Amino acid sequence: MLIDKSHSKKDIVNLFKKHGVCIDSELTKSKIVSEIDFYMKDFKYNDTINNCTELKEYLKNLSPKQRPNSQKKSEIMFKAKKIIKWGKNDYIFDGTTYMNTEEPYNDIMSIYMWGDLPSVRRACRFYNYSPHIKNHVNPIITKEVEEEMNNNKIIKQQVIYKLNIRHATKENPIMVCFD
Repeated sequence: MLIDKSHSKKDIVNLFKKHGVCIDSELTKSKIVSEIDFYMKDFKYNDTINNCTELKEYLKNLSPKQRPNSQKKSEIMFKAKKIIKWGKNDYIFDGTTYMNTEEPYNDIMSIYMWGDLPSVRRACRFYNYSPHIKNHVNPIITKEVEEEMNNNKIIKQQVIYKLNIRHATKENPIMVCFD
């Protein structure tokens, strides 16, 4: 069976792990691909991948994960950092970052599709807070990264304990309770 080259070894191992099949991560990608039919027998299907045909189609097509090459990534990061700097400097058109409202819009439109990168998401947030905004721009984020972000939000939620301060007798004037 042919598997598209855009699927990394880690992607394949994680996909099968989510669906109840353990693949040894020490194996090479070519070894995993050659034995993929063996792993597909134990694959547990769900609402995202309903049957064997859908799994084969998923593996034949391009990976939904966004992976820019190193040159493209450096361009994306430069534009994102430029927008973030412009936002931190109160959205001033001073010539060091941008000269007019068209330039930041063009930059954000060229990078918003790389929403898996945290700097791009932050740049979109800064652009959306701008008083010079043309259109609201949402970064395109893959499902895996969105799930990871939601899990991180749950972990980062703070538990605020309830503090009660009561005035009691003269011998013990203040009572502090954490419930």
